[in-house]
Amino acid sequence: ALALALPEASHAQEAHSSITALQPQFDVAGGEDLLTNIARYGRYFITVMLGTGYVMLRPLAGAFKNPLSGILATVGLIGGAVLLKFTLELMLGVTDAGRHLILLGNFP
Repeated sequence: ALALALPEASHAQEAHSSITALQPQFDVAGGEDLLTNIARYGRYFITVMLGTGYVMLRPLAGAFKNPLSGILATVGLIGGAVLLKFTLELMLGVTDAGRHLILLGNFP
């Protein structure tokens, strides 16, 4: 009699029963320990990063067969690393821009 008087209550009971029926589908860990799952994602991340680095550096191996292209590749890698270092230092505020301007020959 109460369900007839309040149709929203019966609708809420149906929704609750359908949600509890779907509950096993939302069990992400599948009964495994959380730390085991987190460690698996860590290994996956490291594997993806190493694979990406390998794919990016593999073409440089051919460049080192020719001495001139090997020297150019080495200079390019060192120059890129120095540019990345300067950029990160300035972005993070580790050093001020004046130090880098003096190194580049532009005296303030």
